[in-house]
Amino acid sequence: MPVRILLINQFYWPDYAATAQMLADLAESLAAAGHDVRVLCSRGKYDDGTGTPLGQDRRQTRRGVTIRRVAATGLGKSSMFRRIVDYASVHLLIGLRTLWEGWRYDVIVTLTAPPLIGLYATPLRLLTGTRHVCWVMDLHPDCEFELGMLDRRRFLPRLLDALNGLHFRRADHNVVLGDDMGDRLAAKGVARSRITTIPVWGHELAESEPRDSAAACLRAELEGRFVVMYAGNAGLLHTFDEVCAAALSLRDDDRFVFLFVGGGRRIGEVEAFQKQYQLNNIVLHGYVPRDELGATLSLGDVHLITLRDGMAGVAAPSKLYGVMSVGRPVIFIGPRECATAVAIDRAGCGVNLPTGKPEDLVEQIHRLAADRGLVDRLGKASRAAYERDYNAAVCCERWRELLEAVVAGATTAPSSAHGKID
Repeated sequence: MPVRILLINQFYWPDYAATAQMLADLAESLAAAGHDVRVLCSRGKYDDGTGTPLGQDRRQTRRGVTIRRVAATGLGKSSMFRRIVDYASVHLLIGLRTLWEGWRYDVIVTLTAPPLIGLYATPLRLLTGTRHVCWVMDLHPDCEFELGMLDRRRFLPRLLDALNGLHFRRADHNVVLGDDMGDRLAAKGVARSRITTIPVWGHELAESEPRDSAAACLRAELEGRFVVMYAGNAGLLHTFDEVCAAALSLRDDDRFVFLFVGGGRRIGEVEAFQKQYQLNNIVLHGYVPRDELGATLSLGDVHLITLRDGMAGVAAPSKLYGVMSVGRPVIFIGPRECATAVAIDRAGCGVNLPTGKPEDLVEQIHRLAADRGLVDRLGKASRAAYERDYNAAVCCERWRELLEAVVAGATTAPSSAHGKID
């Protein structure tokens, strides 16, 4: 029997935000399985929060999924005030829509952008019996606490933290990206039986390379060099001190180049460092279209992923799974206990390094560049892990089983969905 499912997130296709892409994969997979799937989201863009991307009508249907976009403000990310206004408008419009029509659905799935958006499903669950599943992509205000942006001792941050924990505890189920994130939820009083680990996933990416594509242009520029690549968002959660220091250390060795493809608030710091030291071994490029992503990721001989100390369980970089899909090794810089480090260890596809030691990064780059056989072996292990555990078909099937079990009234997830593969 078809299940009526409402999926709520700030961003959705065709936006390139990781949450938008993952949600589109899940929504379309659920629709293909015969369920009635609706998406409620904003019309704003992830990168700058402004405008209306092409094709984003207020209401449309794509691949069996009905999409409704609310016309929230789009002031952008240039100041904290603008961000707060945008978040508030998204909350107001999505919240009102959820409370008005959420009772029509069997289950509501809320993501964590904007923070606390899942609170609107809590009274619906209590009053109407509509099931609620939280898809925990990031933990707020935990993130702001760890970054020092909010003081845990003050009233408002404590209130936000209490509300966040409340809607996780009241939800029928919570899906986390790694066991470290599950531990954080358990510390907030969420029952372990209501926490399931399902990682985000990579995509089967085409490696075609049109003549005028970004990959083709970059390949000509990088030819003959060992490419150390960072792809995707470079945000406040990430660390680049070690990467910049390594690039400075290797500035006179023409064998190596550091390639950054993407954007984010901290990419400007990398660019400033490059200009300050006049480094020719750092190449910067913006985001590329999804149909060029496979060819672009394949440019890297080894990929970098970073996470600041203290962020284990707060966020899990989704970059790993795209890298796995193209079969490349990984060097991760960050906390040893986080889901990314655990997944790399389990797959045997790379190296985990601590923060604050750029000399370790330089050593590993030299090691890999000197042993192409090792690079190939790690790359094959990376691809094997993708095929086994981290592709959209496998993970979306776990999601389908979980949601059907929740609607049926199960108190725990089915065994295939509950496996802690991270």
